[in-house]
Amino acid sequence: MKYIKYLWGLSLLIYLGLALLAYIYLPDEGVTVLHQTASSEALILTKNAFFYASMGSLMLVNIFFVTIGNGILYFPKPMILAPNSSFWLNDSEHREVFLEKMKGWTKGMATIFNFLLLTVLGVIYAEQGHDPYAIKVEYSPMILWVLALVWMGAYFVVFKKTAIEED
Repeated sequence: MKYIKYLWGLSLLIYLGLALLAYIYLPDEGVTVLHQTASSEALILTKNAFFYASMGSLMLVNIFFVTIGNGILYFPKPMILAPNSSFWLNDSEHREVFLEKMKGWTKGMATIFNFLLLTVLGVIYAEQGHDPYAIKVEYSPMILWVLALVWMGAYFVVFKKTAIEED
C-alpha cells in the first residue's frame, strides 16, 4: 500500500501529458465531446474549455478520494464502514495503521478513476480523427471497471484483522 502513491502520481502525470497533447492537436474550431443524437444536439467545447473541464474533473475526483483518505478519522464512527472497525478505532496505534491503509486504498481507487478519465480523454482525442496512431482504448473501460471492482473487494482484505495485528 505504501507504493501506491507513486502509481497515483504517475497516473496524474500521464493524464497531464495526454491532456497537453490533446490540447496541442485538437482542432481550434471546437472539440466534439458528445455527438448529435435524435433527441439531443452535439456538445462542442472550445479547446480551452475542454482542457480546463478535463483537468477540473481530474482535480475533483482526486480531491474527493484524498479528502476521504486523509479525513476518515474525523467522520462519525457509524459512518466509517470498515471491517472490524471496532478493532481499528480502538486505540491510537491501530488508528494510525488504519489511516495509512485508508490513504493507500483511496489513492489506489483514485488511480483507477484517473485511468478511467484518461480513457475518456483518449476516446475523445481519437474520435477527432486527426491522429491515425491515436491511443487504442476500446477495451480499457471494461478492464478498468473490473479492476475497480477487484480493488473494492480488496478493501475487505486490507482491513481484516490478522493474527499478528491482534494483541
